Amino acid sequence: MIGLDTNVIVRFLAQDDEVQSPLAARLVSRLSRDSPGFVSLVVLAEVSWVLARAYKSPRAELSAAIEGLLRSAELKIENAEAAWRALGVYQASRSAEFADALIAEIAALEGVTQTLTFDRRAASEAGMKLLA
Repeated sequence: MIGLDTNVIVRFLAQDDEVQSPLAARLVSRLSRDSPGFVSLVVLAEVSWVLARAYKSPRAELSAAIEGLLRSAELKIENAEAAWRALGVYQASRSAEFADALIAEIAALEGVTQTLTFDRRAASEAGMKLLA
């Protein structure tokens, strides 16, 4: 198994670089269920941030990209349960950030009763509690 960094995933999804995108696509095409690529939760959070901020991807497009990664038999996603739960929160919300939902869901799966934040949006949309 090999690990995949954020920039490899982004180049694969965006197909926007003449040199790096074909390399990323070729790498991903060689992955299999028996020899998958590993995607950490940090990478998923970074991918969501890059797609939303740098690429201005709409929520539906970002959701589809994350879901595609999660459904891929050629990828092993770290703590996939937390990622799926975070995706559900993200899809049900109009403004929650995927990364905030991921933080809250990882914590919940570890038995945390509440995740505190100063971010009002994360508190109202991503399942965190505002620290006031």
